[in-house]
Amino acid sequence: MQPLLIRPDELKGLVSMEEAIEAVRLGFREWGQNPLINAPRRRIHIPSGVRVSVHQGGVPAAGVTGLMTHCEWVKPLSAHQEYPRLNHPVYVLYDAAEGELRALIIGEITCSELPHNAPVTGLRTAATSAVGTDLLARKNAEKLGILGSAGQAKNHLLAFARIRKLKEVRVYSRSRENRNTFAADMGSALNLSIRPVASAEEAVKGVDIVLCATNASVPVFDGNWLEPGVHVTSIVGSNIGLVQGGFAKAKRREIDDATVKRSTVIGINSIQQAIQDEQGDIYDPVQKGIIRWEDLVEIGELLAGKKEGRTKAEQITLFKNNAGQGVADVALGGLVLEKAQERGLGQLLKL
Repeated sequence: MQPLLIRPDELKGLVSMEEAIEAVRLGFREWGQNPLINAPRRRIHIPSGVRVSVHQGGVPAAGVTGLMTHCEWVKPLSAHQEYPRLNHPVYVLYDAAEGELRALIIGEITCSELPHNAPVTGLRTAATSAVGTDLLARKNAEKLGILGSAGQAKNHLLAFARIRKLKEVRVYSRSRENRNTFAADMGSALNLSIRPVASAEEAVKGVDIVLCATNASVPVFDGNWLEPGVHVTSIVGSNIGLVQGGFAKAKRREIDDATVKRSTVIGINSIQQAIQDEQGDIYDPVQKGIIRWEDLVEIGELLAGKKEGRTKAEQITLFKNNAGQGVADVALGGLVLEKAQERGLGQLLKL
């Protein structure tokens, strides 16, 4: 079988958000059943600020194994992080049964609902957040407060609308113009009532789910604002390589210690990842004695039925989407390959 080369222009809108969520759910469930099919994300930084990440995993049920790698030029600032240049991710997929090269996928995968919204690994990130939130948020959750108004926030709102029947959405970001534009554009796209609010507190108080989808490097809300029964999802990862290399002064945070302390159930992608990267939102509270590593539950374990999540409506729950995992990327890549073959996309490589 000749491998397929799939190019960036062929990826736009190729899969739906619902399909992406189910692919990621499959990848994490498989990992929960078999701990050996995924490795923590690895990153290196060079002095220019350019970093490269590698996400390695195998998803036997999807018929593929391999990796995804991506590279960005990162500019750390005091309160947030910017990306002057984002470059094409590359997926390398092999057959899960015999190891034959199946595909090279080059470019950002976007969903059919938002085909031109392409934040770095945005589809996988939002789909993973949806899987974790679906596991931990109350089933009757209908009010969502969003902190952030850029590409990740757009994808996440769409993803959350696929797992819950949202009736009220509030959005806050530092820029009044950005949050107003987000509310107008996404409200129209999803037929939702979205209200831009003037403070993080207004976005957090009185909602069922709080979503942090920012590029922040410091906590974006006060955990003491959280009310019983609320669920929080946070996506900011680690910048330990930037700190150790002298490029950034401090580790990134998106949530504060109060949020962690008040959460009865804390879900996470990978505990090993949090330890390896000394991730500020989780690693630092552990070092302070606020929580213990054994208090955390990986979403793969929840999906595999090995651990328990929310048990009471009044519990505060937290899902830390703490780094993209290879099982999610490979599962999503396998879905793209299947879709491309169905539509006759891609170019056969004669090797």
